[in-house]
Amino acid sequence: METIQLLKPEHESCTEELQAFQWPEKSEAVLDSSEQTESAGDVFQWDALEVISGDRCIPKPVHFAWEDMRASSENTVYDLLISKDTAFEDPMVLKDIAQPFRSVVNLQIGTRYFWKVIARDNDSVLAVSAVWAFTTHPSTPRWLCVPGITNVRDMGGWRLPGNRRIRQGLIYRSSEMNGHVDITDEGRKVLIEELNIRTDLDLRGSHEDPKAVLDRTVVKWINTPISPYGNIVAYDSREKYRQIFKVFSDPSAYPILFHCWGGCDRGGTVAFLLHALLGLDRDALIRDYELSSLTIWGERSHLSDLFQSLLSALLPFGDGKDDVGKQVENYLLSIGVTAEEMASIRTHLTGETDHG
Repeated sequence: METIQLLKPEHESCTEELQAFQWPEKSEAVLDSSEQTESAGDVFQWDALEVISGDRCIPKPVHFAWEDMRASSENTVYDLLISKDTAFEDPMVLKDIAQPFRSVVNLQIGTRYFWKVIARDNDSVLAVSAVWAFTTHPSTPRWLCVPGITNVRDMGGWRLPGNRRIRQGLIYRSSEMNGHVDITDEGRKVLIEELNIRTDLDLRGSHEDPKAVLDRTVVKWINTPISPYGNIVAYDSREKYRQIFKVFSDPSAYPILFHCWGGCDRGGTVAFLLHALLGLDRDALIRDYELSSLTIWGERSHLSDLFQSLLSALLPFGDGKDDVGKQVENYLLSIGVTAEEMASIRTHLTGETDHG
């Protein structure tokens, strides 16, 4: 009999969705404002969203539990190891757990993991469990818990044509880290040590007192103030957006965190453009934008004048038949982002240069 019996997640099981609150499913996506009707506002069933106090853009943890079949000892602690490979070459290690259970957040979605438990008494290994496997639910988005800030999510995990997905763990979006909210020391640790952020792309203007919050010996801080939505085509905006996508085209800049104030409007515009370039479909583009309504910053609707101004600004870059992804590609070319830079972005974030 094994001296440490793993209990959950059960072997070869799939977890529940890792979002504590999920956006209501829509019956039909509408990007063309000419298709809107008075009832279009019901497409996302606003009243179906559970109303609670506080932040709703939070991940749901995966609960781990095991049973120690040995004689109990008050000096026993446990190490929980979670890995993407059976050799546990680069595992997540949660040490010195006093009780035989632990909840874990920030796992990647749609990912197969292996786990085991080690019982210790100081530095002496007392017992090692078997290795079990489980798979996390693939539903998007991958919300992240970073203490002190909000609206933190992985740009990866979204499904693309050809049964591909945007790679996780490379580029993230969030609220600001100082000002209206303030990241904690634990939050800094999550960003630098767990998510390995190496570039902090700050989209705030000078009136918002932008400054580097993360250790600049580890994380490069780049301040590129922008205006969102339809302002992407303004003369003084074009160079700013070119600079942003130049950062995205540099493999050495990853993993990247970009943010504005709340991560909804300026951050939402950058996320829309990047996701469209990578080939995300219309339904997902709308859904990702409106997910910011789960934050503390208030409702964001694709029917709003602001969002529609972004779509209108992109229309001249198509021929009436192009999808929004092609419009974004042509827009980026017009502001000086080269085809080679876009290919680098696609290669790094999807593994392929052809997004069609």
